[in-house]
Amino acid sequence: MNARTDARSGPAAGLAVLVNANAKRGGRRIAVQIAQALPGASVRLTKSISEIAAWMRVLDRPRCILAAGGDGSAIAMINAAAEVWPEDAPLPMFGVFPLGTGNGWAHAMGAPKLDRCLRVLRAARDPLPARTYGMFEIEGKMAHFAGCGYDAMILDDYKTQLAQSKGPASIVSKSVYGYLSATLFRTTPKIVIHGIPNVIIENLGDDAYTVSADGKVLRLHDVRRGSVLYDGPVGVVGAGTSPEFGYRFKAFPFAERMPGYVNIRVYDAGPIKAVASIPQLWRGTHPLLGMHDWFVKDARLTFSRLVPLQVGGDALGMRRSVEIRIAPRAVRMLDWRRML
Repeated sequence: MNARTDARSGPAAGLAVLVNANAKRGGRRIAVQIAQALPGASVRLTKSISEIAAWMRVLDRPRCILAAGGDGSAIAMINAAAEVWPEDAPLPMFGVFPLGTGNGWAHAMGAPKLDRCLRVLRAARDPLPARTYGMFEIEGKMAHFAGCGYDAMILDDYKTQLAQSKGPASIVSKSVYGYLSATLFRTTPKIVIHGIPNVIIENLGDDAYTVSADGKVLRLHDVRRGSVLYDGPVGVVGAGTSPEFGYRFKAFPFAERMPGYVNIRVYDAGPIKAVASIPQLWRGTHPLLGMHDWFVKDARLTFSRLVPLQVGGDALGMRRSVEIRIAPRAVRMLDWRRML
């Protein structure tokens, strides 16, 4: 099945849905379910960003393009759209169905389960409600969260554990409990043995801001282009413009406070303290001893040794240095909360 519908009429006319064939719940069955539930929508089962871009080139002024997958699927969708729509043209509205592993962006936008998403979307009328999010660029890709350190190591260990799980254990491994078990029994022992690296964070933009203990955003008046924001130990350093990592983990609770800037966070605690602080980290508790926040437009992270990098929940291997800069284009995301 091509899993594409090009009808120009029907309750879902003008909607376009890409289904990630590699997602946790992606595949032909999901593509068929969506196509049947949204008459008139264009539905495409894809495996690569080149396939997504080719499909987008034949879309006729879509009302909204939705990714049926996780955060990686959403990033692939947006980067493909940035290739298709010229820089001087506004990007279409985007949305996410929660069919990935962590579903950070879908949860941040209040997306319900797929069946309800489809019912609500089929009945929706224009204009569809949206929220605007900034994006940042990292290694030539636009993203809404990324990280080096514990988070990337846990992600790699979680995926290894998932691949090795068989039978009933695989069900638990796909849940938040699998994520926590990978943290406790795979990642933590390795960090205890090898310790944590140092990182130097340089501000490459014109200004920078931080967050006070009472949650106020404050400009750093002594920081200029080339200033060092941080030089010290790091358990995890992340960048985000959206509040959640996935599994409702509020990794960047202040990410939406400064439009046009990316929130960079450093957690400098060792593994034992980090494990003890998991409940506070998950809730985005502030202030939290060892946590540091900045808002910047451009920054370089240089590590004392190779560290793992993840972007949007996808592991990209080891890096010694990473540059993060705010993207010139923001995105409008379908706001599910205002539709329910």
